[in-house]
Amino acid sequence: MDVEEYRKTRYKGIDQRIINKREQNILRKIFSSMNRKSISVLDIPCGYGRFSELFMEKSLNLTSADISFPMVLAARKYSPNCACKHYFLVGDISHLPLKEKSFDCIVTVRLFQHILRATTRFQILKELHRVSRKTVIISFYKYNLFHSIERWLRCRIKNVEKKISMLHLDGFARELNSAGFRVVDIFPVLRCFHAQNIALLRKIEP
Repeated sequence: MDVEEYRKTRYKGIDQRIINKREQNILRKIFSSMNRKSISVLDIPCGYGRFSELFMEKSLNLTSADISFPMVLAARKYSPNCACKHYFLVGDISHLPLKEKSFDCIVTVRLFQHILRATTRFQILKELHRVSRKTVIISFYKYNLFHSIERWLRCRIKNVEKKISMLHLDGFARELNSAGFRVVDIFPVLRCFHAQNIALLRKIEP
């Protein structure tokens, strides 16, 4: 993957620009609703740092992590200048080289729709639970008939097969609860027309 090409083209289309803006607005709204400025935020997978500026406005220190070394380099290259401390980490989200309760808030956007196996999702959720102190924000694809048909048509036209995971809310809520999370709120990115939702989670302490 050419990271520079990806950065320039991934959100160039009108539909993706709309989705990107909605994601940014939802994340900003969630952070603004928190009682205090988060001391530490983990953005994983960070990609090329699409949300870095937003997180650095809302936190005292940010760690951008990704399994892809070139993506982490890009996030570092385009890191905005501000008073917030910014760290970088190459690591696998299912086996993070981090201590328990390392971050006040962990944000995971645009990952779970690519995780097709429930056992893999559970492993990732347990790891997020281990590393977070209190708050986790994740995006996931909730089953959406319109979006399902649109994806099927687009894949047929382009003659490609690209599987994603669209989850039923009740089942996914049980997965989250089993991993030790309580769903505080869910924000549709584009209600009715797009499957992506962003969920605000809190840890359930024993």
